[in-house]
Amino acid sequence: MEKVRSYNPRGTFPTMVVPGGKIFVDSALIDAKIERTDVEVFYIPATTLAKENGIATLANMIIVGHLLENHPELSFEGTDAVVEKLVPPKKAALVDLNKKALSLGKEFK
Repeated sequence: MEKVRSYNPRGTFPTMVVPGGKIFVDSALIDAKIERTDVEVFYIPATTLAKENGIATLANMIIVGHLLENHPELSFEGTDAVVEKLVPPKKAALVDLNKKALSLGKEFK
């Protein structure tokens, strides 16, 4: 069983998360509410936030930013370096956009 999962309404992910785990839901796409009371659920309107900030294709990174902020075993330390390393040089313009998306997720309350 996994401790952290994103939610797919067509799947069984909510049942796969162990008690005490966390589920991250893009509430702009998924209206369903998680009925379990033994997990922590985060509803993030990631797609809406991404569109409003001109980064419509980076909703997933907004969720990652929120996950990093709300998971005690994880940290934002070093994320800039990781993004810079993983984004290919020919797509260098995406570095700042990915950092912006991570920051939006981190700041979302």
